[in-house]
Amino acid sequence: MDTISLSSLNGRKYFTSGMPDVTIGGTDGTPQQVTVSCDGEQLLQESLWPVGGIITLSDLGELLEPYARKQLVCSVTIAVTGGTTATFSVLYAMVDVGIGAEEFYTGYFLSILMGTKITAAGRRELLWYYGSDTASATAVYADGSTSAFTPAVVGGTTQYTCIDVSPDNFVTAQKQLVAYTVTAGNRAQRFEMDFSQPDCAPMLEFYNSFGVWEYIYCTGTHQVSPEYKRSSARIGGMLRNYRIEETRTFKADTGILTTAMANWADDLFRSDEVYVVNVVSGSVQDSDGGKEVVITDSKSDRSSDDDHMPRFTFSYQYAQRIHNVLQMNRVGRIFDNTFDHTFN
Repeated sequence: MDTISLSSLNGRKYFTSGMPDVTIGGTDGTPQQVTVSCDGEQLLQESLWPVGGIITLSDLGELLEPYARKQLVCSVTIAVTGGTTATFSVLYAMVDVGIGAEEFYTGYFLSILMGTKITAAGRRELLWYYGSDTASATAVYADGSTSAFTPAVVGGTTQYTCIDVSPDNFVTAQKQLVAYTVTAGNRAQRFEMDFSQPDCAPMLEFYNSFGVWEYIYCTGTHQVSPEYKRSSARIGGMLRNYRIEETRTFKADTGILTTAMANWADDLFRSDEVYVVNVVSGSVQDSDGGKEVVITDSKSDRSSDDDHMPRFTFSYQYAQRIHNVLQMNRVGRIFDNTFDHTFN
């Protein structure tokens, strides 16, 4: 792990995943009271003994993770009583990006997707980035023409921005949308259209490695396997089921993925917060609420074979205790097509 002196911390920016150990020198060998605060909230106050005249604060990223996750960006102050004070910024990330936080967040959107994303009409797509740079989009149509758009800002704070880059926003009358590229500052993300417009089930919204929401649309086989655990006893001389526990396990297949999207799809499997929701009438904006689910098993093998086409399978269950979920607006459908935008 890298180290940095407390006196050199002022004004710097770090991801929680790349927070270095902090050293405090210049002590006289006696205990020093060290205070760590995040956005004015005191997280730690301890009297620490120096070793060899130096106090080292280790694993600060782990300490700051739950606080940075709430706001994505937090201001951290480390103070030594009667000594040095330093204030710096910590950005939430559960991924080792390999470069400095400032270099990454000024050059990339908050996603581990490092390549083109395949999308289709009717899907919801969001992009998140630190800062308030004005975003723009250039759409390319089948006849070779292009059009410029300004994506709508749909969330964020003074620290970060969320924009809606759904393909339906870039449709022009009498033209077929082929692809579009969204830029914000030095960041760029390309989307390409899937003209087959496959039916998607499930559509999942998940909390990614940077603490923001992304969507994944599964185009492979969708299955459900209910299981019932029955507890029975003789009651009044008659055999009765006095408790029936239902567990509905859904099995999903992402469909064939590009290499870039296969690497990105793993973020779903490491996410600790996932939602699946039902589209009522096929409209992106029309949904009837989301259900939190828990991924219980996943398989995301890859191969270096030339003819290998990555596709992942996984299983999930409702997070809630009651698995008997009635879909009032999905009469006649066995499986739920899903979509929602949950914004916290």
